[in-house]
Amino acid sequence: MKHSNSLILVWRVAEFEARHSKASTIEPTHLLLGLCKVVDLDLPEFVSKDSPDRNEVLEELLREVRKLRTVFRAAGLDAKTFRRRLRRDSPERRFALAETESLHRSSAAKRVFADAERFAQLGSSMVYPVHLFYATLLAGDEHCDVTLTELKIDKKRLLNIAKREVLTPQLGSTSASKKARTRWN
Repeated sequence: MKHSNSLILVWRVAEFEARHSKASTIEPTHLLLGLCKVVDLDLPEFVSKDSPDRNEVLEELLREVRKLRTVFRAAGLDAKTFRRRLRRDSPERRFALAETESLHRSSAAKRVFADAERFAQLGSSMVYPVHLFYATLLAGDEHCDVTLTELKIDKKRLLNIAKREVLTPQLGSTSASKKARTRWN
């Protein structure tokens, strides 16, 4: 299953979050932090101006991050507040790795990615951040659940909103193009 550029960006931000917390692996919490951080980034800064496919990559990043923002807004989740509280309440820092060492995903994070890939297959599309977000919520993280409760965010509602977005055909997928074709005919 192919990972989208927007998912790769979330993965890089999650790795940054893991490094910042001095973790030895990328955990599902770091993925969640990356998903919540990417909605506040200046996305054009992350795509090289010299890249031949800059416009396509930037369009995808903007579209997919907008989907996450829509899910967050519909559920009443302030990504910045949630991310800061989740960071603060996360387990203690462990040790620092050399900057040159790449961090790998933990087995729990790999399971979350596998679930995201299965959700993407339902729509015959690439794996996008919204798939990863839904899979991360379903994985059930104690720190995430406590933080959501503290912020008075209904996790069940958040899951339903994310699920709806996951089940909506993705732009460029086979099912989305058939739907668009049917509408034009």
